[in-house]
Amino acid sequence: MSRPRDFQLLIKPVSADCNLACRYCFYRRVAGMYPGASAHRMPRDVLEHMVSAYLAACRTTTATFAWQGGEPLLAGLDFFVDAFGLMAAHGRGGQAVANAVQTNGVLINREWARLFVAYSVLVGVSLDGPRHLHEHYRVGPQGAAFDAVMAGIGCLRDARAEFNLLTMITSHSAPHGAEIYRFLRDQGFTHLQFIPCVEADPHTGEPAPYTVAPEAFGDFMCALFDAWRADGVGEVSVRLFDAIIERELCGRSSLCQLDGPCSGYLVVEHNGDVYPCDFFVRPEWRLGNLVRDDFDALFAGSGAQSPDRAGAARWRDFCAQRAANAPACAECEWLDLCRGGCCKDRLLAGGIDRRTYLCAGHRRFFSHAVDDLRRLAREHMHRRP
Repeated sequence: MSRPRDFQLLIKPVSADCNLACRYCFYRRVAGMYPGASAHRMPRDVLEHMVSAYLAACRTTTATFAWQGGEPLLAGLDFFVDAFGLMAAHGRGGQAVANAVQTNGVLINREWARLFVAYSVLVGVSLDGPRHLHEHYRVGPQGAAFDAVMAGIGCLRDARAEFNLLTMITSHSAPHGAEIYRFLRDQGFTHLQFIPCVEADPHTGEPAPYTVAPEAFGDFMCALFDAWRADGVGEVSVRLFDAIIERELCGRSSLCQLDGPCSGYLVVEHNGDVYPCDFFVRPEWRLGNLVRDDFDALFAGSGAQSPDRAGAARWRDFCAQRAANAPACAECEWLDLCRGGCCKDRLLAGGIDRRTYLCAGHRRFFSHAVDDLRRLAREHMHRRP
């Protein structure tokens, strides 16, 4: 199986290390996979190999490096300065390179903000709403982190850095959809992304206490949509709403959950280990290691350098999961949008061939909002010159 032409790297430069202890963090479990160090950091040889190999393999218009964690800024300012320098050194003439970083915002200061501006880094900041909601699950070793996040955002604004917000929808925040939207809007935030928290209790396999119930997720999204629609289109960008409109206009979407197979990016751990998705960073889904394997070997297992031929079978199995919809999904009017839901949300429902755990919530939201979003797409198309 050949690698897709269009793929990005999602990089974990410090693995699951973090300066907060958010109760709902799904990536904390990865720490047990990489024991033996009090602080993980991608070695320079791994960093350089990753940058050079990806830029050589990438044949799309733009090569995209997305840095996540844990908390990626723990790698340090010098690490990122070095990474950006390596991109300049190894890029082909005329090759465009984009960088994005997802951070809890606590470490951002003026120096970080200036760096992001200098290298045109898109910054995603996690903020779950006003203080009483943000601090419910997101806590640091010395208490809550709301003030530190807002101070970091202030540094980004002062430097005129490009940033957006990522907000988790939890069992606690689900009744507050309109409140959260209005708080973020009133703070002047114009680019928002909302992610439902869906995790299993590791001991029982049942939904974890912070997991949002399907119906509550649907109610949240409907309340969010109504508040957004009342503001007038164009005032605030909400990623899911934009993605549905984009799909109506272009036939595809940049949001993976709306766009077919799960093959748009590779996850790179701090030591170079490669996985197909950050929700599936587990030993059984390891594809190989990019220091030992070239990109074609990681996808196809055909490279002479590849000692892990099983990675190719894992890649095929992972990509095939998305097509294993529940039989009931075939009759659903929303299948073309839902695509069966994220594979990790199906597992919580009892198996990859089951309806997504969030099925009732998706159906509630799509029934409430999609006709309106499609109408907005048609209006946009008619306004084109």
